[in-house]
Amino acid sequence: MADSNEDETNEIPSKVMASLNTLLDSKFGNKNYTYKIELVGKKGDNYMGIVYRIDVCATNLEKRNMKLILKVPPQNPLRRNQFFARPGFLREALAYDHFLPLAYEFQTAKDLKACSIFCEYPKCHFTMTEEFNEAICMNDLQETGYYMHDRFEALTYEHVALVMVIYGKLHATSLAMKDQTPEKLTTLKQIVDIFVQRKDDPQLNDYFESLKKSALRSLDQKRDSDYWCKLTSYFQQGTFYELMLKLLNVNGSEPYAVVCHGDCWINNILFKYENGKVTDACLLDWQIMRYGSPIIDLMYFLMSCTTQEFRHQHFNEMINIYHTSAAEHITKLGSDPKVLYPRQELEKQLKTKGAIGLLFAMIVLPILTTKSEDVPDLEELSEKVSAGKSTDAMEAGFVGAKSAIFNQRMRGIICDTIDWGLI
Repeated sequence: MADSNEDETNEIPSKVMASLNTLLDSKFGNKNYTYKIELVGKKGDNYMGIVYRIDVCATNLEKRNMKLILKVPPQNPLRRNQFFARPGFLREALAYDHFLPLAYEFQTAKDLKACSIFCEYPKCHFTMTEEFNEAICMNDLQETGYYMHDRFEALTYEHVALVMVIYGKLHATSLAMKDQTPEKLTTLKQIVDIFVQRKDDPQLNDYFESLKKSALRSLDQKRDSDYWCKLTSYFQQGTFYELMLKLLNVNGSEPYAVVCHGDCWINNILFKYENGKVTDACLLDWQIMRYGSPIIDLMYFLMSCTTQEFRHQHFNEMINIYHTSAAEHITKLGSDPKVLYPRQELEKQLKTKGAIGLLFAMIVLPILTTKSEDVPDLEELSEKVSAGKSTDAMEAGFVGAKSAIFNQRMRGIICDTIDWGLI
């Protein structure tokens, strides 16, 4: 039995509800439970999916209550197209049904302690991939003390170091699997990057080109003339899409390419706190999982989710923490980190692939710096973009692209990218 607001749940397809009921019947017994469904989060928290929290109450006293998260794509065809809904859900289903179980099985076969295993992701109960009936159902991590960080509050040293350790274990697991059981990664190595799938979309190309203007506007052309000229010169080397696809291409990354989390912005990482201190983190939203350079995950996160001041103080230390984590985990898994992931190769890829951090920041920052109450209606936005009316971040309604915080954050990212010789 469900207790929910019909207006809030009308995006959940009937087939998905049937699968949810089947799951709950199997865990609690038919009619031995009730549940309440409510929308999760604020506007601006989710773009590729609509997220619901399901609070299940057992009527059989022998059973424990349960809290679940159900994620479904929008039903509006235009919004589905503009926000990569179907390819994103197919990708995330591949993560939960194939990659993450493989990685877990590979690690547990090594008799590692539970605290050592890369398992910083929610338990998934079912996925659905039928068109317009896509769904991901997983545990609600908030029940065990995980929360989304306020994207307008700076991450601390402890937050970022923890994420570096987790990405180190994730990438190490890929590298050890490639070394010892390469056949298990065959399907994942053949993933077509989600941005490659959309490279011929004229509206998306136009929107991405507009991001160049937003980035340049964050600089003072006179005061920052050197940065402005160097960034302009970089942008003239190709369209935004051409620049991005060159960096996402796995060429030049082997034999060090890994399965990447893919969408490494702050809303896709939950943190756990105990006595006011962050103690753990969990990776959400595997909808842009890719096979490519590990630098993509690192620079996406470090550029989009930290301040320039933080990077100037701690960037090299964070890279050290990441690589130490990866090397230690490779060793625990029975391979040689000096062969699989030497530090000098990490440094080389930082130089050759590091500009991806700038490009992903250009995509994410207009969203990240727009307050929830100012986020545009995504249905209306999809209509406008499909009609060719909104190809600029500001015009599309992401007013963060004109805010002081956007300009400050973007300027810092541009300056670091240039000062570090990444473009």
